[in-house]
Amino acid sequence: MSATTDAPAVAPTLSTDEIRAEVRRWLDEHWDPDLDVAEWWKLVADAGLTAPHFTIEQGGRGWSRRSHATVRSTFGEYGALRGPGGLGLLMAAPTILTHGTPEQIARHVTPILEGQLGWCQLFSEPGAGSDLAGLTTRAVRDGDKWIINGQKVWSSQAMEANRGMLLARTDFDVAKHQGISWFAFSLDQPGVTVRPLREMTGEAMFNEVFFDDAEVDDADLIGGQGNGWAVTQTTLYFERTGIGAGGGHAGYPLAGPKGGTLGRRAGDAAQDKMPGGNMVLTIDDLRALAREHGRSDDPTIRQKLARLITYTNLGSWNAQRGKAEAARGGGQAVAQTGKITQTNIMKLSSEIALDILGAGGMLATPDGDQDGRFTHSFVFSAASSIYGGTDEIQRNIIGERLLGLPREPDANKGRPYGEVLREISPAAR
Repeated sequence: MSATTDAPAVAPTLSTDEIRAEVRRWLDEHWDPDLDVAEWWKLVADAGLTAPHFTIEQGGRGWSRRSHATVRSTFGEYGALRGPGGLGLLMAAPTILTHGTPEQIARHVTPILEGQLGWCQLFSEPGAGSDLAGLTTRAVRDGDKWIINGQKVWSSQAMEANRGMLLARTDFDVAKHQGISWFAFSLDQPGVTVRPLREMTGEAMFNEVFFDDAEVDDADLIGGQGNGWAVTQTTLYFERTGIGAGGGHAGYPLAGPKGGTLGRRAGDAAQDKMPGGNMVLTIDDLRALAREHGRSDDPTIRQKLARLITYTNLGSWNAQRGKAEAARGGGQAVAQTGKITQTNIMKLSSEIALDILGAGGMLATPDGDQDGRFTHSFVFSAASSIYGGTDEIQRNIIGERLLGLPREPDANKGRPYGEVLREISPAAR
């Protein structure tokens, strides 16, 4: 990709206040509520503001990773429709930029930045969650296509997605980490069934996905056959650093035609409330809530807020550390620390909100504060220990890769994975 319209020729180092001022100047010149959403999002992408933390050559501004959240919040304060969100921006685009060919980058990344297509993650399986490399969804080569059979589960926003980051096993005769490939997979085809999974929030963000002789072009194999595990580490790195940096890649507004947004008037879409409310609670949100309910001087609330500020600063510093180490060719394991920090932030922030609200915190309906936003955040916060990789797995990785502790023994290391599966179950292959 090349530098885009209205983007500077070089990437400046800007403070948060300078970024806000720059974005407001751009909005003064370009915000037009009468454009449809697709037209508006193309303007935002051309200006490098969909993903301002991407380099200029990648279609961004070359600003800091946290600039994405700053840009989005500035759009909201201005009254303009935010850029498209979702997993395509958080994970698929940076993965393809890292491992894809120029043709794959041009074909897949530009539609993500312009919000034309929604993406989901097709990684976890009923028998391969924490041990992701144990996946058994199969991809068999047939000319210039691959035939896919298997099942995925816990796929966020798969009902609204057009594309999926698909991990499939292309070779059962090598060790399990070596026989995996990463595909940019089209969900809009026969042989793909998506079923929503209802959560205790009452929503169905997660889904299970079934593949029955579905197809994917060989041209959409990212990173080469059998190199999927290395590509996956890149995807997980961006997922966990994105979570650790504060979840700046909000999933709303949903990208792609299934979100029902592209053809709408941008000014109308800008007025929409986020479905389920904004579950990410900031320190400013909690301070305002404490003042409103007369709890600003409560020593317990103040102590918890101080702890939350500590976690937030640690998350920010860890994100900066990860970026610096990534520039030197490392930093993969640092993402795990950031992910655990964000788990602490999600759980503690929602806990503080309910402490402030007292009995009112039981109202998860429009009768509750801010339409039940804080209660909804609390109920959902339990998932933060699981999504992006369980906290237990993150701690294992930190112990092994950061602290140098001995790895867990694996009697099957290096053995052909098909052979291992046959020993577990003769019907496994």
